[in-house]
Amino acid sequence: MEEVLDKKAFWFVFSVLFFAVVMLVGFSGSITTADAAKLRIGAHRSLWGSFEVIADRMGYWKVEGLDYKVGYYKQGKLMRNAIIQGNLDTGTTGFSPFTTALSKGAKVQAIGVTANICAAVNIVVPVKSKAKTLADVKGMVLANKKGTSTDFAFQSYVIPAYGLKSSDFPLLSVRATERIAALISGNAGSAIVGEPQTTIAVEKGLVRRLENLCKYDKTRMMHIGNPATVKAHPELYVKYFRGWIKSHKLLEKDSLKYAKVYTRALNEVGDKAKLSYMKHVVKKLKSDFFINMETKKYLNDMARKQVKLGWIKKHPDFTKIKLVDDSILRKVAAEMVYKN
Repeated sequence: MEEVLDKKAFWFVFSVLFFAVVMLVGFSGSITTADAAKLRIGAHRSLWGSFEVIADRMGYWKVEGLDYKVGYYKQGKLMRNAIIQGNLDTGTTGFSPFTTALSKGAKVQAIGVTANICAAVNIVVPVKSKAKTLADVKGMVLANKKGTSTDFAFQSYVIPAYGLKSSDFPLLSVRATERIAALISGNAGSAIVGEPQTTIAVEKGLVRRLENLCKYDKTRMMHIGNPATVKAHPELYVKYFRGWIKSHKLLEKDSLKYAKVYTRALNEVGDKAKLSYMKHVVKKLKSDFFINMETKKYLNDMARKQVKLGWIKKHPDFTKIKLVDDSILRKVAAEMVYKN
């Protein structure tokens, strides 16, 4: 009887210990996955994602010893959402989606400014349209994405400059890569489209530019990071930014080489771009990547306008919030003796 009890006791203790070990391994495994030090990078399908494309294709990150994987996104908001959900470590999103997210309590960190994109975003119409200015497409459907920085700029600065109202432009909310198709199909009379999609469509004789956004707004993209990963693995972002800054340097010093690499990458995903015009398109990107007091005050002003638009109810003070911190980028830039 005692032998039976001893066996039962043994198996009971064994089972408990086994379960504990399994739980510990499982728990440790989840940490190990996060600690595996593989940075999950998001790259935008529009021109401002070219910095990631170049860093990847030129081997800049490999030289820095960064273990990483790149995913491509049709919209910056998708990268923002992926970071909030814990599925991405860094990417780029518009100032507007970033402001909205933090104002609603989401955990996503601003770690730098990707670029000034005002020259790379255009209001376009079908090539046969008789419209010469925005006023000529009043009442027609506009293809853009609700809540994006281009949507914010259009509603807050462009429309008022013409003495018009948001209601004068019914919105067809579609992703960046879908707006040219909306024009061609007749589902929209105008659209706000970024590069290189705009120039590719212009060269194909599909659309015509009305104007870009530079006259109205200093439209920028925000580089964002996963707060948990930034805290646990700042060294990953150091390596990441070293490769990323090398991309900026290449654009400044040899824009033709930059365009060649980027054009090949575009053709591989079916965008059918040509170097003859891409060598000019890439120059529309303007490096502007430190978060200074002007940037923070711009975010505060944007947030106040978002309240008026009904997008948010309240907002933090972006001059003080800890989730706006480009210290890693500044440190790397200083080490590389790079002045933006």
